[in-house]
Amino acid sequence: MKASSWIRAVTVAIALGGITGCAAGSGNTPATPSAGSPRSSTEGSAQAATSVITIRNFKFEVPATVRPGSMVTVTNADSAPHTVTAKDNGGFDVAVDPGQTAIFKAPDSPGEYGFVCSFHSRMTGTLMVK
Repeated sequence: MKASSWIRAVTVAIALGGITGCAAGSGNTPATPSAGSPRSSTEGSAQAATSVITIRNFKFEVPATVRPGSMVTVTNADSAPHTVTAKDNGGFDVAVDPGQTAIFKAPDSPGEYGFVCSFHSRMTGTLMVK
């Protein structure tokens, strides 16, 4: 499946999950995927908070810190596709089309995780996990 098709599928799943999640209210928590695995917001656990990385004007707007294992939402406010790809051992790599969002799990271990847009090598950032 092409990355753009996959991202659209995840976006639809997130939207549908938000609708059905409000109606269901079951409180069931599914198993946690491995680090870097994109997943919908309905799969979060009670202890996992969500942080947002916004891509705007070919720059990353990154939160000061994120919690280990928390869900990170990437929002692309640009007119070009971008990625958030860990440089070393972070294990995350998500592609985001213009106007779309994607979600990944932050690394479980505290530390500094450098990342880059694989389409635009001058776009870099650091995810501080504390």
